[in-house]
Amino acid sequence: MNPNEDTKLIKETENNKKIDKNINLNKNKKQENKTTNSNEQNQGDKNNKIINLIIILIFLIFLSIFLINYFMKNVAMNRFFYLLDNNFMSPSPQPIKGTKYSKSLLDVENICSKNKNFAILRRTNCRACGLFSYYIVHLGCIINFLKHGYIPILEVGSFSNVFTGKNHVNDNPWEQFFNQPCGYTFEEVVKKKNVKVFECECVDDMPDEKSVYDTTKMWNYHHQIQEKYMGVKKEILKEVDDIWIKLFGESKNILGVLMRGTDYTAIRPEGHSIPPSISQGINDTKNMDKKYNYDFIFLATEDNKIRNKFIVKFGEKLKYLLPEKQVFYNYKYKNFLTYNYKVFGKMNFLKTYLISMIILSKCPDIITARTSGAAGAFILSKGFRNSLVYYLGEY
Repeated sequence: MNPNEDTKLIKETENNKKIDKNINLNKNKKQENKTTNSNEQNQGDKNNKIINLIIILIFLIFLSIFLINYFMKNVAMNRFFYLLDNNFMSPSPQPIKGTKYSKSLLDVENICSKNKNFAILRRTNCRACGLFSYYIVHLGCIINFLKHGYIPILEVGSFSNVFTGKNHVNDNPWEQFFNQPCGYTFEEVVKKKNVKVFECECVDDMPDEKSVYDTTKMWNYHHQIQEKYMGVKKEILKEVDDIWIKLFGESKNILGVLMRGTDYTAIRPEGHSIPPSISQGINDTKNMDKKYNYDFIFLATEDNKIRNKFIVKFGEKLKYLLPEKQVFYNYKYKNFLTYNYKVFGKMNFLKTYLISMIILSKCPDIITARTSGAAGAFILSKGFRNSLVYYLGEY
């Protein structure tokens, strides 16, 4: 064989070996890449499964908490209705004579620790009554039942009223706004054996909304009672502080004005105080403002006509809160305000109303007619520097 041909054959053989080697290397790399990609994909799938499982687990936890709370509330209310069926409601015990301003309830030692029996109190005889009508009567019931050796629990969820609307609900809306007198909740008490149900009635121990404005003794006493036994929830007080800053900043020189209209002027409910006219309220506000040069004027009203006329007179100096959905009610509304479909059973509206009265209670000066809301503002307050309270007779 020709040496040149041998050399050529050797080179071709070597080249073929190199090609085979490269092919094998490429195959190995591809195999490695496939293995790596497969491992990464498997790891990614595992991670996705873990994340999905965590999400499902979190969802199930929250669902379980919701269902437990829901059924616990239903259990509590069902237990209460059973209690009602087997423990007929009794009227409030008669107030103890000579103890109207009993200082024993304000002693450092808590009377709740001495009382052994529980009394669930329901005011079922006043469907048209508003939030602060309940507030005043409940305050009197607390005092009366504490004196009689009971631990009172206020309940408004099991019957039709301004808190619930036409039907009962599965919780106790009162506890969304106020603390219970002795720290026990409605849900805790319905499980106990030593519990009775009573009608919460007007008693001598309750604040007199016709005289609370000028009787210092009554004002101070009921202010201390509400702080000790029926304080507003901390989260609502925090919200009030935030709203105050939003409305007034750091200013403290505020005039609070409460003007009722709608049902007060349209249907003239018997026994209720006659409110001032809009022009009288505006003129007295202007005079007070001229004397004390307020930074702002806070107006609490549910009446669209009153609000608009005050805005015309005081402009940006006037501040107010808007009820639910920013709706004010026409003064020609021919029924009790509590029966309005935007008020009856609407907790957002009631919350705005409560916050408005708390803001009034924090103002240094106030102008108001005699209403349950005004009485509540006085009881919540620590005292006013100046107050103008109209009394123009009763309907």
